[in-house]
Amino acid sequence: MKNRIRNLIINTIKITLGIIILTMSSHLVFGQDEMFTLIRKIPVDDLGVTGQIDACEFSKDNYYIIATDNHATAKIYIRETGEFVNQVKHIDIKNDQFERAGKINALGYSYDRKYFFTGINDYGLKLWDAENYTLVYHFYRTKEVDGATFSSDGKWLAIGAGNTVYALSGRDQYCKIHLTSDGNYIFTGGVVDGIMRVWRRSDWSLIGTVQAQEINRQIEYIDVSSDNEVIVGGDEGVLYHYKFNPPAILEPFVSSIEGSNIISCEAEHFDSNVPFGGTAWETQNVENASGKITMKALPNSGRDIYRDKFITFDPTKDAPKLDYRIDFPEAGKWYIWILGRGGYNDNMVHVGMFDKEVGSAKSINWGERSAAEFSWTNSNINKNGAPAFVHITNMGVHTLNIVMQQDGVEIDKIILTMDKDYDPSNINGGKGPESSIR
Repeated sequence: MKNRIRNLIINTIKITLGIIILTMSSHLVFGQDEMFTLIRKIPVDDLGVTGQIDACEFSKDNYYIIATDNHATAKIYIRETGEFVNQVKHIDIKNDQFERAGKINALGYSYDRKYFFTGINDYGLKLWDAENYTLVYHFYRTKEVDGATFSSDGKWLAIGAGNTVYALSGRDQYCKIHLTSDGNYIFTGGVVDGIMRVWRRSDWSLIGTVQAQEINRQIEYIDVSSDNEVIVGGDEGVLYHYKFNPPAILEPFVSSIEGSNIISCEAEHFDSNVPFGGTAWETQNVENASGKITMKALPNSGRDIYRDKFITFDPTKDAPKLDYRIDFPEAGKWYIWILGRGGYNDNMVHVGMFDKEVGSAKSINWGERSAAEFSWTNSNINKNGAPAFVHITNMGVHTLNIVMQQDGVEIDKIILTMDKDYDPSNINGGKGPESSIR
């Protein structure tokens, strides 16, 4: 009986530890699919891609979504359900082709949700009663309208037109960029690829993308609610409504080996993992790896990023990257060692800083070594095998990028040191120093 109880306790502990390990691993591999959850699509413009959405916003209390079509119409929907409520027409027009005249450039609710406005170039700005959808006032002093906003006290309405702002009772014009309410993340569109990009404001790094309009359509407007829902409108004529699940912002790595400037990063302990061009860094469970987890660029289909510019912010062409935020205790030259493996055509990575290429750290490779064995390298093939390094001009937090050059390459650990003669293969049975703390 005692043995059964003891075994039950031991098994319970094992299960609990397993749950903890799985929970930690799931945090480490936070991916793009988890960053955005599509709530619904709302077909705002009846003509689809012949029409468009030039503006879309949440009401300040997040109850309504208001969006425009290409026919001078503003349509209101309940945010929670996507149900259509009502609409107003700024001018009487029915575009049957892609034209400027029906594009509402300014759109938004007052803070108390008693009013909303619509503005069109050549036709001024109109203020509407949000309860009965009747016209309250037509501001025609400025025919051109590029954007507008209410003051939070409800006493002022500012209208932006060209280089002039008219204060009628802020934001001078709408734009294709928006921050989350905490200011930690920025959303952008504007390129004719339908892709919304997400940037971490602390280091201006691109950390994620999502296809928020059709591939050959432009994003015209993005808005973010106070509780991290995102709406995107553009030339598809369809409103995309997402829940944004922001990844945790981790503390940077610091040198944790007393008396030495050495920073050690397990590859799976990244700050962000961004797939590009159909390739992604994926976690692999490897028993003989340093932390029993590695990162491998997959699928291994023969992709090779040889070109000079390997970070162009084009998600369809770039190579996947891993970000590591590191607090460098000293300025100067920091040499790079990477523990990894790969075959003849899958054994190279690039290293960048702040999403920019670093010439002294491009095409780090493992040479002709066996694809089955992990080994350390600091060889920059572009510099005839010279040690790879990054030059830190000022101490403090910097973002290091590990970018795939050849798919199929697998990495286990990254070491940065100011000692040119340092060799991590002699430490900890060839696995290098323990991971630095955050």
